[in-house]
Amino acid sequence: MEKERRKEVFVRKTSGLIRNLSAWDALVFNLMVMAPTAVLIYGIWASMIWPGVHLPTTALICIPISIVVGLFYAVYSTTMPRSGGDYVWVSRTLHPAIGFMISFCLFMIVLGVAGSYIPWFTQWALSPMLEANGFVDAAAFVSTNEFSYVFAVVFYLICAAIMSKGSKVMSYVLEVLFGLVFLGFIIYSVTLLMGGSAQFAANFNAQTGMNYQAVIDKAIQTGFPGKFLMDATLLGFSFTLINFLGFHCSVYLSGEVKEVRRSQLIAIAGAVIIFGLITWIVYEVTYQGMGGIFVGALSYLAAIGDPSYTLPFVPFLMPYLYRYAVSTPVYTFVLFCWSMMILAAIMTYIAIAVRLTFAWSFDRVLPTALSKVDRHYGAPYMALIFVTIVAILLQIAWLWTPFLSYFAYIPLVWMILQIITGISALVFSRVRKDIYEKAPAIARAKIGPLPVLATLAVLAIISGLYIAYASMQPAMIGAIDPSVLTFSFGLFVIGLVIYAISSIYHRKVGIPLELSFKEVPPE
Repeated sequence: MEKERRKEVFVRKTSGLIRNLSAWDALVFNLMVMAPTAVLIYGIWASMIWPGVHLPTTALICIPISIVVGLFYAVYSTTMPRSGGDYVWVSRTLHPAIGFMISFCLFMIVLGVAGSYIPWFTQWALSPMLEANGFVDAAAFVSTNEFSYVFAVVFYLICAAIMSKGSKVMSYVLEVLFGLVFLGFIIYSVTLLMGGSAQFAANFNAQTGMNYQAVIDKAIQTGFPGKFLMDATLLGFSFTLINFLGFHCSVYLSGEVKEVRRSQLIAIAGAVIIFGLITWIVYEVTYQGMGGIFVGALSYLAAIGDPSYTLPFVPFLMPYLYRYAVSTPVYTFVLFCWSMMILAAIMTYIAIAVRLTFAWSFDRVLPTALSKVDRHYGAPYMALIFVTIVAILLQIAWLWTPFLSYFAYIPLVWMILQIITGISALVFSRVRKDIYEKAPAIARAKIGPLPVLATLAVLAIISGLYIAYASMQPAMIGAIDPSVLTFSFGLFVIGLVIYAISSIYHRKVGIPLELSFKEVPPE
């Protein structure tokens, strides 16, 4: 009887997923979740909010912080290396309802960010490319919500088609897209360094009707500090750190990673270092090629709505300034390469949502049909179909309702997830000795009297608390909006309600849901 009961706990004896992703594949996946060169937008926002921030320094500050948090996720993942990541860990340590709650929030976050990135591509990349080449009407057309929605549907279907061929095919596509992003990054860096700020200033004066030095002078007159400030940098780094989020997301694909314990360490730490260096370089060459004080001054004038800011693009974004440094063909190609970062990021967000859905279904929290896997490619195709439909439907809300604005406190929610995961690691060795004692040596290691995993968990919790606090400061969000705050915490409540409904149902049919969480899911 007991044997039959255990047999019913999971959908089947094996996950059906194929471990064919290398450490490099996982590393590139993490990089594209973070979206390298998206910092060209985040940096402008940081400059607008904290005048005097020195952006290259913020990147150097973020690297060690992110490595510590990344090592926490990498080490913790070695204990239960299964698809679903922290959903699996937290549901086996704190409580299944808490594990589902935090992963449901992440599910909504990644689909929310994916939806917001669609206009990034159509309105902030494709439209400027067309406009720069004289196709003004076409630029206006692709900026419409109608075009954005059609593009979203087509692109989500393309993502589904790629992922249906398995995670390895997806990784090949991501590596090609990363190659294009990196090529654009190299061209951007070399051309700015070769041209220099003096040439940029001359081009800016000739092409804009504004004056380079007058921008700086006007900004200083209206309150811009005119120099880099350490306090602004120490505050502004929180914005750069937000851009680093996602460096650990290969843990959600753990069931498809080869030599997973070694690979995750390489993938997470490597992604942080590479992303950090790209961020530092792209900020440094921007300062060298355009002038750091000028970029800060122009950001300041745009932020306060000063009438002297007359550039033709609103919002003001750093990639658009590049058009005054190079020829139109070079600008267009680099912007095209930059836009590949947006598409790759969307694909990774869909992949994360699919793996979460698969993990929930495998534990029977959601209908078991969603855990079906294609035998040839090892792709969780039912979860993929489900997520694709949800993403297409949600895109309507993203574009034609204010729904997306309710995701304004994503950094706060994300950090709550990190803090809860950190707490679960602190109690792991006590509440799940059966799993802890089977964990690899690195998860049970100590530095003197201090357990490595617990120490990293504490540091991750501290980091999470700081970012959560910084992300809710008035400089970042203005006055706290009660409706947005209610929505943010409402996501946690919805997750608990869904789990409760599933738990009640399974008790009635004689398969208590909690049985699934007494064990680590099979490979």
